[in-house]
Amino acid sequence: MSTTPISSIFSYGSTWVRADLHLHTKADKQFEYAGEANAFCGAYVDALELAGIRLGVIANHNKFDFEEFKALRAKARKREISLLPGIELSVNDGYAGVHVLIIFSDRWIEEGKDRLNPFLGTVFPGKTPAEYEHEDGRSDKTLLQVVDALDQLSLDYFLVFAHVEDSKGLWAEMGIGKLGDWKQSRYDALRARTLGFQKVRSYHKTDKAETPCRAKVRQALGGWYPAEVEGSDPKCLGDVGKGRPCYLKLGELGFEALKFALSDYPARVASELPTHRNSHICSIHFEGGGLNGQTLKFSPELNALIGIRGSGKSSVLEAIRYVFDIPRGNKALDTNYKDDLVKHTFGSGGKATIVARDAYGQEFSVSRIFRESPSVHLHGKLQPGVSIRETVLRQPIYFGQKDLSSTGDGFETDLVEKLVGDKLRPLRSRIEIQRQTVREAVMRFQKLSNTAEQKQDYAAQLADATFRLEQFAKFGLAEKLQKRVGFQHDSNALTRVRHQVGTFIEGLESFIAEHEDDLKNAPVYRASEANADFFAEYFSEYTSLLADLEKLKEIATSSRSLANKLDLKQAGFEQRRAGLQDEFALIERQLAQELKQTGASSTSIQSDDFLQQQQRKTKAEQMLELLTKQEKQMDTVYQALLTAVSALNDLWLEEFRVIKAELDRVNAHEAALDIEAEFKGSKETALGFMQQMFRGSNIREATLRNVMTDYADFGGLFRELEIAKSKAGSTPDVFEKTLLQNLADFLTFQVPNSFLIRYRGKELKHHSLGQRASALMLHVLSQREHDVVIIDQPEDDLDNQTIYEDVIQLIREMKPCTQFIFATHNANFPVLGDAEQVHACSYQDDTILVQSGSIDRKEIQTEIINIMEGGEAAFNKRKEVYNQWKSQNSSK
Repeated sequence: MSTTPISSIFSYGSTWVRADLHLHTKADKQFEYAGEANAFCGAYVDALELAGIRLGVIANHNKFDFEEFKALRAKARKREISLLPGIELSVNDGYAGVHVLIIFSDRWIEEGKDRLNPFLGTVFPGKTPAEYEHEDGRSDKTLLQVVDALDQLSLDYFLVFAHVEDSKGLWAEMGIGKLGDWKQSRYDALRARTLGFQKVRSYHKTDKAETPCRAKVRQALGGWYPAEVEGSDPKCLGDVGKGRPCYLKLGELGFEALKFALSDYPARVASELPTHRNSHICSIHFEGGGLNGQTLKFSPELNALIGIRGSGKSSVLEAIRYVFDIPRGNKALDTNYKDDLVKHTFGSGGKATIVARDAYGQEFSVSRIFRESPSVHLHGKLQPGVSIRETVLRQPIYFGQKDLSSTGDGFETDLVEKLVGDKLRPLRSRIEIQRQTVREAVMRFQKLSNTAEQKQDYAAQLADATFRLEQFAKFGLAEKLQKRVGFQHDSNALTRVRHQVGTFIEGLESFIAEHEDDLKNAPVYRASEANADFFAEYFSEYTSLLADLEKLKEIATSSRSLANKLDLKQAGFEQRRAGLQDEFALIERQLAQELKQTGASSTSIQSDDFLQQQQRKTKAEQMLELLTKQEKQMDTVYQALLTAVSALNDLWLEEFRVIKAELDRVNAHEAALDIEAEFKGSKETALGFMQQMFRGSNIREATLRNVMTDYADFGGLFRELEIAKSKAGSTPDVFEKTLLQNLADFLTFQVPNSFLIRYRGKELKHHSLGQRASALMLHVLSQREHDVVIIDQPEDDLDNQTIYEDVIQLIREMKPCTQFIFATHNANFPVLGDAEQVHACSYQDDTILVQSGSIDRKEIQTEIINIMEGGEAAFNKRKEVYNQWKSQNSSK
């Protein structure tokens, strides 16, 4: 009779369910039921469901009603409730006998055979069921004898002692003195089979030496102590689930899972329902690619992806990283390989959607189509601008294969970025804005820097035009062509005025169009009933603003009408000018004739050239006036540039201080590993950038290094440019020209901060790969600032002793408040880490297949043995060898 539950309960792996390990039914003589016999099973399951019980043990007094149990189990399964067979047996120990709950595996009733009642016959020899099937029935067998009898049957079971402090309970009946005998070796089998004490209430008592309480029982048992569990011990339907609850973390509703949970009770048994307040990933669904149509669900605690190499474990992790757009880091290895994994996992046009829950319990949906940006939805509505790694998940951190053991330049910075980078995003947005401000200030500075050269050019043009006009003056051309020149100047002036009018009107109309709808829609707002009067008065005043808006629209209309009138006026002027063309032509013909009579060459003295020179002179005069004004602005623009650079530097310093404060906090929590930071400490990086910018200038590296000696960055160098030029050897002008041409790039270049990581007082890079990876792994895990930790093969470069003694212990401690998602080949992570969800991956015909479940599910245990232990035969062989070694070492 399989107890495999409906998968929906455990689709996210192990979960907490309420269990009742001490249930009675109407088959028990102490249970009162006055209803219809045929209605009992339905009413009993109703009571279980009402109490929220998912797993129960039917343990009647010295009795097992096989038919009733089968009927109850069948009814309960339809409600996703599992019932296990049991007996509350009264054994011949203590003063009035001891009640012990025996919970049996399904093998005791498989194939429709009842093996429980024959066992009862062996512990009540010579008695009829009517003589012992009640609360006061008492076997003549002791606990040790009962365990021996059970073991001889080679069918699995375990014991839970009922109401231990009450009458007929283990503690009350045997007392502290007799419980002390349990330390003897003859009780080994009994201790091994005892997985629970039910109804512990008196935790500490000091009034009487023999008064049983938890502290004294622990002492009497020599430190050995099983799980404390609860059971309602009902005497009627109304008692079902009554009293204190008991919650178990299970991966399925069956005997093996229950036994597994009680064996690891510190992690899997609780008196209050644990809740997860950390943000976490719930699931990922794939459309297209190697995982098309599949949905992987994740526990908020420890998730392990297992499989042979090439089975698709890393593909899943890379897909999660890609959807959340978590950066790999500059020092990530095998990026091309990982990009190919993403491409294959998604496929062309492929899409993955992650459902994640934030710290407030809100469910977000984050989707990403391959080669497009992620989109975030809440309650089905797109949430533009929502930060995935801040709003949805709190600082998720990702490490790919070998990332924890990689070294080289920049590794320390890369690690620090992964630890604290997301906290700096708002500040870094401000830095980018200030960078743009500096670039704009540089553009204004560079524009004004050319003023002297431009003035010289326009002064030359003015001198040349003036000289040539003087030649025309000798022949009286200026006076004779003055009328035409005047009309030309006046026409240009009208064009300029009309352009200014048009710009004003277009700007006014655009301004009105931009704000009109919002201003008019504001009074539509419906205030709450409590503030209705206030808003009525408020919008009464607001109507004045709408009146002003109408005035602006009238002004715009009036201005547009005026512009039309101006156009008519200008058209009339141009008509008048056109009407004078014949007059102008006649004057030019007469002028040409006069010039000819004086002997002047018609090719060297032309009226058109006179007009061009007149325009050239006017433009040069205007530009010189403008450039003179600009020259006066130069100092102001220069100071504005220095101010912008200083503000950018302040933001860089603020960024460093945030990093430093975070590292100080980290260092305070981690004694063995220390990270030291220096502001703008990477001068070599700055020098490398400088060399790149000066490439082709023939300035040597030694010269550039000499120039940068006294400066922390290029902003400081620019402030003292004249001094810096003096260190540029024989090419100061080349140095200055190259710097000023690329000034925006130099002033916005951030000299990187430097970081030095020490482990146990020695630089991390001087440790072995294993030591380095171990230190960083423990360091990353101990931060407790990351709600989600994703690591691909964390065991790489770690020895098994470190994994078990340090890493696994820390993971088990942290996983109630941190979600771990690991891809691993090391069985220690899912098994000793007690993984709540295991995804066993396999690769067939370009498709990644995944089987999921907790480690207390038989199917997953088989997958772990086959994938990670080389199969059951290899696993059993190693187990046999280890036991031989243990025996040999024990004898020595």
